[in-house]
Amino acid sequence: MPGFTSADELLNEFATELRQHTYGINSFTQPKVTLSPLRAESVVTLLDGAAVRVELSGRGYAALAINQANAVSGNQAAVVPSEAFELLTGLLMAVSPDFQRAMHSHLYSKLLALSDSEPAPEPSGSDPRDAKAKAKYEPEAFRDSIFQLIENVDPTDDSKFTSVLDTAGNTLDYRRYGDSFFELFVTGGLIAPGGIINYDEEYGKFPFSLFVLASGDDPLAGAKRWGGLIVKLTRRYKYLERMFAESTEHILKHIHRYTEDENKMLAIGVGVLVTDAFLTLEPLKALQEDHLTKDGLALRFLTDMLRVFLMNNDINQLHKSLVRAKVGRLTEFFPPNKRDDDCFARHFEAEDMPVLIELHTATLTLARRNEFVDEISSILRDAKEEDIDDDEEAEQIQATNLKVARAAKAAMRANKWEQHDTVSLAWDGIMNAVNWSYKSEQFEAQALVQIKRHSPVLEMLTTEPKSEISLLKHVQLYAYNEPRLTKYFGRIVLELYNTDVLSDSAIIFWATKGAKPEGKSGFLKQTEALVRKLEAMEDEDDSEDEE
Repeated sequence: MPGFTSADELLNEFATELRQHTYGINSFTQPKVTLSPLRAESVVTLLDGAAVRVELSGRGYAALAINQANAVSGNQAAVVPSEAFELLTGLLMAVSPDFQRAMHSHLYSKLLALSDSEPAPEPSGSDPRDAKAKAKYEPEAFRDSIFQLIENVDPTDDSKFTSVLDTAGNTLDYRRYGDSFFELFVTGGLIAPGGIINYDEEYGKFPFSLFVLASGDDPLAGAKRWGGLIVKLTRRYKYLERMFAESTEHILKHIHRYTEDENKMLAIGVGVLVTDAFLTLEPLKALQEDHLTKDGLALRFLTDMLRVFLMNNDINQLHKSLVRAKVGRLTEFFPPNKRDDDCFARHFEAEDMPVLIELHTATLTLARRNEFVDEISSILRDAKEEDIDDDEEAEQIQATNLKVARAAKAAMRANKWEQHDTVSLAWDGIMNAVNWSYKSEQFEAQALVQIKRHSPVLEMLTTEPKSEISLLKHVQLYAYNEPRLTKYFGRIVLELYNTDVLSDSAIIFWATKGAKPEGKSGFLKQTEALVRKLEAMEDEDDSEDEE
């Protein structure tokens, strides 16, 4: 802040800057000047009713809240020795938190602008990036520039339109105005605080926006045309792809402010871009807010979007997309009092989207299977952490196995699982509880010890030939996908045989007819000696029977 040589100079500077804040100020008293020390002050009434005493001196600006309605409780002051105009706005916002919310977005951008006076020349050797950072932030001016660029472009000439905006990226700051850029392309205007769309008073809606192109008789065709424009415009400026995802999430947060038709167009547009793999489903998480789910807005949007996605994708692709985006269960988009399986089924039956019911059922089944596996692993880990004597270890293992067996039986009853389904999950839970060593030479011993300890659980779940074969096939896949155990498959099968989990007939059947393709040749080689021995024993038994 340069020094002031006279009271008149100080007063003129102060009054000028207060007048420039009339966008957010209701009124201010006539500035008073004191000479020793030289300073000027005025009581400012903001739009939200807060009263603030603003002072300007050689040190800079200061703002002090006055205890009135909506003002900050107590006194709060800030002094900033800088001549930047927006810092006075920052002080007012710090003293009165409601100051920013009380302002219209148009007025807010004006308050953040520097004074209208000519800027001082940049010092020699200054970094141009610093000057760019201090430049005005004016989304309305950016919007007007876009409108002026396309003023003479035919609304049906997509090629000319993309060419103009592609070239304009060399002069317009797309990176800084990315949010405004995409708000314009989606809604046709700029989104004010609170979600209200502000359209340009002179130009109206942006003619190439989603809300314009998809408003005809064929919303899907219009949305596809719009999606093509988005892809083309971001092809050169790759950073815009990431910014579009962020802007989409921001736009979705305000669907309660849009009309029903606008939300439908927005859902179709998002569905088109997700189908084209330009956009992930991650922005949909913005719809899981309570104020969007309670009245069914989020569900309606989700339904319309998924309908578009499933036109060109199957249910497996949808599941992968949901998992990749970590969206969670689809029931989270339902109103809180309707997040049960029956409501889910009724809704998508009415929408003629049975594949989503199938997906939901499969997802629930998978979740319950994973919960069971985790439960078994947790039981075994907790038992290992108990401090017991060596003499008590056998009793503890027996008690732990009994607890796991009860959990398995309970899960079978609750989920109507068959024995052959449950034994594979029990195996996963038992092996997941192993705290694998960093030394590879210990893997075999750890696996065999774990099997021997908890073989009674597996034995209880393999009382049927079908369950034995199911377990052996599952162990094959487990060893194939677990590099630590691949070369020990033969020893694992032998241990399962020695602990009476697998019978000789089950192992022979697997080796001759039931082995899966994954790692088959290697695993058959590992079990070759055992199988020959079992076949010989079987032949010997047959001979004895004949005699």
